[in-house]
Amino acid sequence: METKNQQKLSLGVLLILIAAALSSLGQLAWKFGADGTRANAIILYGLGFLAAGAGMFFMMASFRYGQVSILQPMMSLGFALSIVLGALFLDESITWYKLLGTAFIIAGSILLGIEGNEESL
Repeated sequence: METKNQQKLSLGVLLILIAAALSSLGQLAWKFGADGTRANAIILYGLGFLAAGAGMFFMMASFRYGQVSILQPMMSLGFALSIVLGALFLDESITWYKLLGTAFIIAGSILLGIEGNEESL
């Protein structure tokens, strides 16, 4: 059974993952805005700011439930998501270097999550 501290950390991790996803989606909207017409750009920039702003809200909320040294580096999972979004929506290639870098990011986040769980026991 999870302890109260482990439950808090789990909530913090969930919130930081939502923050990373919203940040990546905001950046994708900005990219579409930069490549679109002026009228579309204003809408897409606005949506991007809303998504990124909501991401920052979730990031700040996550800090109530865990250590900054554990949660903040997990925001780098947004970089991994950006590679996937770039491939899906922008026809960007996923190279072996990107895959290797993404694997390091994911492995680092897993290690931080494990350390956080051990500290909360």
